[in-house]
Formats: sequence, C-alpha cells, structure tokens
Amino acid sequence: MKSLTRCFPRITMALLAICLCCAWGANASAQDVYIDITQPNFQRLPIAIPDFKYLTPTQTQLANQTALMLGNDLDYSGLFRPLDSRGFLQNPQEIGMTQNDINFMEWRRFGAEFLVRGAYQIQGNSLKLEMRLFDVVANRMIIGKVYEGQVQDWPAMIHRFADEILFALTGERGVFGTKIAFVQVQGKQKEIYVVDFDGSNPVPVTRDNSLALSPSWSSDGTKLAYVSYKDKGPKIFITNLADGSQRLLIGSAGLNISPAWRPNSQDLAVTLSKDGNPDIYLVSSSGAIMRPLVQSWAINVSPSWSPDGSKLAYVSNETGSPQIYVLDLGSGRQQRITFSGDYNTSPRWSPKGDWIAYSGLAGGTHNIFIIRPDGSQVRQLTHGEGSNESPTWSPDGRMLAFSSTRQGGPAIWVLLMNGGGMRRVTNLGGSQQMPDWSPRLGGR
Repeated sequence: MKSLTRCFPRITMALLAICLCCAWGANASAQDVYIDITQPNFQRLPIAIPDFKYLTPTQTQLANQTALMLGNDLDYSGLFRPLDSRGFLQNPQEIGMTQNDINFMEWRRFGAEFLVRGAYQIQGNSLKLEMRLFDVVANRMIIGKVYEGQVQDWPAMIHRFADEILFALTGERGVFGTKIAFVQVQGKQKEIYVVDFDGSNPVPVTRDNSLALSPSWSSDGTKLAYVSYKDKGPKIFITNLADGSQRLLIGSAGLNISPAWRPNSQDLAVTLSKDGNPDIYLVSSSGAIMRPLVQSWAINVSPSWSPDGSKLAYVSNETGSPQIYVLDLGSGRQQRITFSGDYNTSPRWSPKGDWIAYSGLAGGTHNIFIIRPDGSQVRQLTHGEGSNESPTWSPDGRMLAFSSTRQGGPAIWVLLMNGGGMRRVTNLGGSQQMPDWSPRLGGR
C-alpha cells in the first residue's frame, strides 16, 4: 500500500545528525533543566524564530517555510509563544548565527526569552540544515544541530529539532514524530485513518467498505489492532503498517471488541462475549485466549493498561451505571475509582502512570476528565463545549487528543493536560472519532 509508505517514512535513514553543541557548560546536560508545562498557571515562553538563512542565493524557497513550521510545532507543544515575525527589526538574512553575532539586548527589548537561528544549503537534491536555540536572557546557546538528508525531508528535520528543544528544556522529547489513528466516518462507512500529530498527511489504513472501530497502537508503533464488521459481526483484526497486510486476531462467537495492547508485549486485553456476557480476556498475538482478566455478571469493556502492564483500567456497570474500575493483576483486587456522575467511560492510562483520563457525562453532555489511579484529584478539562469523548494521551503525557462536536460534527481535538492549548487537528469532512495516539515512532 503506497500511502502507508508515505505515512511512515524511514526518517532514521533520511536524517543524519552530525553536530551537537550544548552551551549549558562543558559537562552539563539537557536533563539539568526542567520546565513543568502541565501546571494550570504555566505561562508560555516567548520565542523569536526569524526566517532561516539561505546559504545559496538561488535557493530561497525554504527560508520562511522552515521557520513557520518550527513555530507551529513549538506553539503546539504548549511550551512556547512564537512572536510575530512582522515586528522583527532586522532582515533575517543579516542576523548572525553565532552567539557573538547576536544582539541579545535587542531581542530582549522585543520581548523574546529564546531565539532560534537556522540556515540551510541545497545542492541538487541534498539538503544541509543547521539550527540553534539561544537563551536570550542568559546570552548563550542552548543547543545546536546540523541535519543532512534529501530536500523533501526538511519537515522531518524541523520536527526532530523541535523535539530536541523540548528535551533541552523539559528533559523529555515532544510529540513531533508521532501520529494519531482514528475512525473516519463517511456516510454509512467507517474506516481507520492515520494522521501526523498535527492532523496533516491523512492516510487510510483500512479500505473495507464496512465498519472499522477502536484502533489501538502496538507498543512499538508498527501495528494497529481494530474492530471490523467486514466478516459478519465484530471481530478483531491486526494490520501491519509497514506493508498494509491485515490478519484476523480473534473472531469468536458474539462480541470481539475493545482491543488494547499490553505495554512492551504482543498480548492484548479484549472484550469477548463468547460465553454470553461481555468480559475482558488476555489474548496472545496468535489469537489464543490466555486467561480471563475481568469476569462478572456485568458488562465489562474498554480495557486500558498501566504503563508497566501490572494494572488495568476498565468500564463496568456492575453498580448500575458505567463507571471506571482498576484491576491489580498481581493481587486480583478490583477498585471502583469514579463516583461523580452516572456515566463514565473510555478510560486511558497516562504514559507516566500518574493519571487516568476518561469521558464523563456532566451537565447533560460528555466531557473529558482526569483522575488519579486511586480515585483522588478529579479534574475536569472540558466544560460543555459540545460532546467530548474518547480521550487518548500523547506519549509524553502532556496532551490529550479526543473527539469533540464543539464545531459541529465530531472531529479530533487536542488540549494540554492543564486544560489549555485547545486546537482542532482534523478537517477531513465527515466525522472523526475514537482517536488513539501513537507511541514515539522510528526509535525516537
């Protein structure tokens, strides 16, 4: 499937980082600096990103595009507030690239706390791109990198440097090499699609002309499990994203739904009704039922693993209405953790294991909440702007994607876990539902 090749480029082969400079000190590392952007009172850091310098006078086409994409990435992260380049006093082609050539006082007067300088050179189909991040307040360079690759690889280079900036300031890389899978609804058909983290480059994963639901990424990002009705009733399939091949995982009698890969494993938690009642089972990569995980007279669905695979969040109506529960696989202890609201569904464990996101019915509409795994500290992140459902965490745990009707039909939106930074990421027509955010891809 050619489209999948475009969706999952071999970035590690296309890019070569050949220079790394760090100005925190000779023996300092990026991990020495941490900025917590998840706090509700966090103020974004103003950053100036002038157009990049073109080192070949005839190759001017990327000067603005590169700066604009990097600004969009950093704005998306919730860490930075890119400044309007129309107010910059100098010609970007005349601004220096080194610490000694930069007038830090002038950038401070403009309101910048950080500055990015970039320069590139194109020779035939080859591109050499250099980027540096400066601390304007401290008058010093933080990081510098040079990437080499093909000209068409420049967006991947920009995303990679944006990740490096996040790593330098927070101790953890961003999400700029990740993707989001979701259900694309067009008429009576539902197919699985994948887009880049910002909603660009939509690619269909299934073309079954049927109903495909509940995409779930494997831990290594190479496969998606999903539910399909193409073979008379809901069955769980797995698609290999490298070659587009698909295979049946399990199709027992009754329901086969809610696939969830166990972290760092090829096993999955799934909901089956083979014995009459929807219960949660552990299934191997070959489709063999290994053992039951949650069994009761109630309906048990929507499993979500803790990052270490030792616990499972899920939905059960054993107390009358759908609520979130947590199962400790070691002890077998089951604990109900939601008590506010009478309809709580779609739990998703955060990558760091410190929160569980879910969709709860509040004020007559569905909203996104987060809660500690022990049931404490409930926080409401959306507040009645349409119906908000199916939350999924970014791999850095700083953001949540979800489906919302706040501008009409369901679309995928993203917000920071502090409730800010709301933005729409899909504009495809039809409806977009049930998102699942990928892990970091390509070994990043």
